[in-house]
Amino acid sequence: MGTQGKNVDFSVLEFDNYNDYITSFATVKDYRYLSNQNTIKTIVQLGYRTTKIPYTSDEYVKRVDIALEAIRPKTAHVGLFSDLMAPTNEDPVLLEFKSRELLNLNKILSTIVFTSYINIDGSEISGYIDLDMSWRNCYREAIRHTDWRGVFGGKARLKPMPHHLSYSNPRYNVVKYSDSDNYQVMHDHNYGLMFMHRGDHKMISVGGQVNMYSRNAKRSMVYSPKFGYVVFYDHFVRKKV
Repeated sequence: MGTQGKNVDFSVLEFDNYNDYITSFATVKDYRYLSNQNTIKTIVQLGYRTTKIPYTSDEYVKRVDIALEAIRPKTAHVGLFSDLMAPTNEDPVLLEFKSRELLNLNKILSTIVFTSYINIDGSEISGYIDLDMSWRNCYREAIRHTDWRGVFGGKARLKPMPHHLSYSNPRYNVVKYSDSDNYQVMHDHNYGLMFMHRGDHKMISVGGQVNMYSRNAKRSMVYSPKFGYVVFYDHFVRKKV
């Protein structure tokens, strides 16, 4: 299968590596009846699990490069907050934010972040944040916005605010939910708190348990001494919004 010129396939950016890309085409029955991973991989590569033949390893790498190149010019004139990071700054959480900035601003990826911090009065504040909306609010200097220049510059902490997707302060019995530019807050009887993406209407489950919506977002947890544990929910947007 050729690379089809300069046609951009943003779906390849959903995967961390080629192996993840290939195995995404496999079915439950493949794993149940075929114990050999190489056999499963070969069946997928031959096109038996999709209407098109998947990319080879080399084609996958080229597709990733093309997709990344396609998104760079769109925000080059804006200037990225992550550009303010010191070259020597290796904070794991900030590096995760940096890796997601372009993808979120270009509506390829939509990330929800769960974070918490201890207030000066000893109360623990926590909440879910629509990362793209938070960045855009800072760009347009909305009345209520996170100082992302300060966050990346090492001068400010990331703190949940009452206008974010969720805001919780148990000491003062405060729990607040707010819809964002990209998500609508939902409460499911079985799965608890969820967020529906406004563009493709995919449901994002944040309860931690495996369920029918788990594939809609990739969950990862990162720790740093400054930010503590931060949970990322990365949703690959299924259509342009």
